[in-house]
Amino acid sequence: MEIKLEKQGRILSGPFEGYFVKLHEDPQWISGYYILLVNDLENPTDGGDDWVKDWEDLEEYVRTYRWEIEWLE
Repeated sequence: MEIKLEKQGRILSGPFEGYFVKLHEDPQWISGYYILLVNDLENPTDGGDDWVKDWEDLEEYVRTYRWEIEWLE
């Protein structure tokens, strides 16, 4: 599965199915990647975030959750 940074995507399968995800690189403060989740783009009522230290961990995170993501343009 292709991983895209700084794009909104909808999780089609796996945990958090139906949620929206955005993967954000933060080289300035602590480095690594943030994983941001919300249940609705217009009016979120649930969500959360996570962090991984490098690209390999980000790939493993997505693989572990078995996410299929539809990237929105």
